[in-house]
Order: sequence, then C-alpha cells, then structure tokens
Amino acid sequence: MSTNIPADSEENEKRVRAFYEATVPGHREALRGLQAPHVIYDLPEGMPIGCGHFEGLQDVLERFLTSFYGALDVRFIAEEFISAGENVVALGRIQGKTRKAAVPVDVPFAHVWTVREGYLQRLRAFTDTALLAHALAKD
Repeated sequence: MSTNIPADSEENEKRVRAFYEATVPGHREALRGLQAPHVIYDLPEGMPIGCGHFEGLQDVLERFLTSFYGALDVRFIAEEFISAGENVVALGRIQGKTRKAAVPVDVPFAHVWTVREGYLQRLRAFTDTALLAHALAKD
C-alpha cells in the first residue's frame, strides 16, 4: 500500500494553503487570483453575516466578504489539511475581534474546498454560527 499523496493532491493543498495565507490583512488582493471567476461558496444557515449560497467571485466579494470583514476583524487560521484528489479539507479557527466593540472571536471551522485546473472552485463552510452570533450581539 502506497502512502504517497498524488501530485495533484499536493498541488491542490498548496493552493488552499495559499488562500489562508492571503486572508491576512494587507494580502487579501491575492484571493482573487486563487479562485475561479465562477467560484461557489456555500455558507451555513445561521451565520449572522453572509449565510447562504454565493456564485461567482464578484458575488463573493460584494455580498459576502464586504459584510463579513465589515463586521469582523478576523483571520482564518488553518491548522490541519486533509487532501483527497480535488478535495481539500481545512480545519482551523476564525480568530480576531468584532470591529465595533472589539469583542474577541475564536471560532472553529471546517472548510471543504474543491480545486480544479489550479483554481479554488467551491467552498463548503462549516462553523459554530452561535459563537459568531454571540460575539456580534455584544458588538
């Protein structure tokens, strides 16, 4: 039995890792080049900001990221990656604070990415929406 990760899995994981590195303030412009123009985000119902389905990079940038980063000064810290072909799971934490009252935020996440042709094509996100809502309610 081979324990080698296929080359495409390694490249796909590198692409996902680069996404999280680009979520650092001041480096977010790189997010555009990592994602397909028709990227899809599926975010959990119950998210206090930006829940639902987003199609296309413009939709993600305008409807999701603007409101999300408008309310939260956070970073996505990926701690573990699980790669299987075109799918890469990132496990980590959303850490930072709310923008208005600086309420601390430290929320676990699991992101399932689909990577094809060198671009992030789809994100299915899972997180503790109650913790985010609680922090924003104090804001």
